[in-house]
Amino acid sequence: MRQFPNILIPPEVQRIALSKPVAPKFNTSLPFVPQKQQPAPIQTQEAIALSLGLIVVVVVVTPMANMLGGILLIVGTAAIVLRVRVQFLTYKRRYQDYQITLQNYFTKLESYSQEEVKYQQALAIAHSPDRLVSFRQQQFQKFFAKLSLSDKAIALTETAKAIESSEKSIYSFGIELQNHLSGTIYQGVNLHISSINYDWQPVFAYVDPDTNAHIAIEIDSTSENVAVSIQNDLADRFLVNSGWIVIKFARSQVLQNPTECCKEFAKLLDRLSIDPVALAKFDDIGDLIPLKI
Repeated sequence: MRQFPNILIPPEVQRIALSKPVAPKFNTSLPFVPQKQQPAPIQTQEAIALSLGLIVVVVVVTPMANMLGGILLIVGTAAIVLRVRVQFLTYKRRYQDYQITLQNYFTKLESYSQEEVKYQQALAIAHSPDRLVSFRQQQFQKFFAKLSLSDKAIALTETAKAIESSEKSIYSFGIELQNHLSGTIYQGVNLHISSINYDWQPVFAYVDPDTNAHIAIEIDSTSENVAVSIQNDLADRFLVNSGWIVIKFARSQVLQNPTECCKEFAKLLDRLSIDPVALAKFDDIGDLIPLKI
């Protein structure tokens, strides 16, 4: 069982369709938050902790050496009072140092924010839709440069012979598709695949004017036997390896929903960045319902 539409895309085309220009580098580091806390005139908790520690030491030492305990109490109390005094006298300088550190941090943070905004703007420009399409199409031009059609290929609108060589409904689908695209749809494409001794002839072949992308448009029917299906699968593999994009519709889809099939083709061009304009012409058209056969 197969699902239609069935789309085969060369791996390199898929890679190009997802590629982006090299993004600008952002080398600015986020400044570290200052570790210092806002100073207080007196570290009350520290003074209380030192006092409690002194009391514990004096209580432990005094029973064993009464005089030593008294000395420790006097010296320890003096040290605590002196430390509190020093904290009080140095508060203004410590507060100023803290404010300078904090101001430096905010200055660096503001500078970082400005650099980040510039980076995001540069990144948005580098990866804007127009830049992405231009970047990818340049790569497509190199990749598809190797492809060309045989002299027997005939533009769909150039000759009435094309009408005689295909069903009117299929031809009408090709004409409708051609009217929505900037490239050219051809009939009469013939490519001999020597590895399987097979002459491949798609219903239509589309060539994009900007990238030279070659897209085979095939219409499958349920009447194909196993041998034909295997041969078509081998041909598809050869085509994809050669750089062709292949899209297959079921016959019933083309006959019953030709406009929706045209939209599906435009979606393929848009998704691959080959032609991002064509899809806008189908805003009022619903999507093609997948069909399993």
